[in-house]
Amino acid sequence: MIAGDKKSTVAPADVLGAQPQWPKEPKPWERLVGENRVIYEDSHVCVFEDPVDEESESARVPGELRLTLLAKKQIDSLMDLGVADETLNAAILHGIQQAALRLGLEKRGFEVRAHVYPPFQRRPELAFKIRTGKPPTHDSVE
Repeated sequence: MIAGDKKSTVAPADVLGAQPQWPKEPKPWERLVGENRVIYEDSHVCVFEDPVDEESESARVPGELRLTLLAKKQIDSLMDLGVADETLNAAILHGIQQAALRLGLEKRGFEVRAHVYPPFQRRPELAFKIRTGKPPTHDSVE
């Protein structure tokens, strides 16, 4: 300690002139969200507008909204989610509700789906699809 200096430690900013910055590697779920509009996010889940349709999905109708809820914890599919994951289970339900409320979907109606295993699941992480718009007819489902 220098005489008269009340500071007992030296911080990186003292030496470098600024706080150090390291490149931040995006997490797998962040890569999927990309630049898409995030509707709801907390420490467990992220709900975003998803412009990519699954091959098994019907064509979009005008005014239809498609969202995806991703778990931030690496879980491969719905079959890997257990009762011990009660915090994540609650966060998934809360994330769906919050996204619906923020977009006013409780007034229009919506559906929630989970694609499990190929050929339905094309991403290697737990995801739920939230869809609004005209419900599919029996003729449009193969």
